[in-house]
Amino acid sequence: MSKKRKHAHQEEEAGEAWLLPYSDLMTLLLAVFIVLFAVSKIDASKAQEMSEQFAAANMDKNYTGNGSGSGSGGGPQSGGPLNIETKSELESFFGEYELKKLEALKVELDNKIHSDGMDQSASTMIDMRGLVIRLNNAVLFESGSAEIKKHEDTLIEVASILNTTDNYIRIEGHTDNTPIRRSPYASNWELSTARAVNVVKLFINKCNFPPDKLIAVGYGEYKPVADNGTAEGRSSNRRIDVIVLSSKYNNLEEHQVK
Repeated sequence: MSKKRKHAHQEEEAGEAWLLPYSDLMTLLLAVFIVLFAVSKIDASKAQEMSEQFAAANMDKNYTGNGSGSGSGGGPQSGGPLNIETKSELESFFGEYELKKLEALKVELDNKIHSDGMDQSASTMIDMRGLVIRLNNAVLFESGSAEIKKHEDTLIEVASILNTTDNYIRIEGHTDNTPIRRSPYASNWELSTARAVNVVKLFINKCNFPPDKLIAVGYGEYKPVADNGTAEGRSSNRRIDVIVLSSKYNNLEEHQVK
């Protein structure tokens, strides 16, 4: 009878091959943790930034206007580039010193507007162009006319205050989109330009304003600040904007002169 041959039990080789998948697993886990950590830091940074912007917007939501008049800065536009700015954005754009100068000038003009009882027809705001004094056309002109017949004294007082600065002053004429009727002017564009020019003449003739510091521009109906589909919106769009230009715009004017 043959004896069964016993098979010798062979132990599996106790090598180091198992370290390779283990190392890959640890590397993968480390990569996952790094990604999660980075994402959490980015989200936290974004959340902090959004929080700061929200807080600034709440503090400065009325900053660009004085809250009075049809020309206040509460609408979807303010007639200029990069509107509806927070104070922190404006400070970053202007610099702290220039912004404080514009703010001080704004307070002085607000007091003048209030003392003359023009809160419902005039307003001031600061946007990235500079300090804007917005006057409803109805307080200065008859319909279809460019001759200044009303509140000339207030306009002269405003000009006297502005004459203390070295900044260029841009006078912008604006209308609504109602076609011209019964007027010597053929279009709203010509009417708005004539009104701006007459304000410039008043500044020069009554306030000894340096002519080289004044700019007259007519935009007609093409720079609305409100909806021309409503009577209230059209009233807001009929305006004169007197703008104390910021230093950046001043530099552009200086460059053009040279």
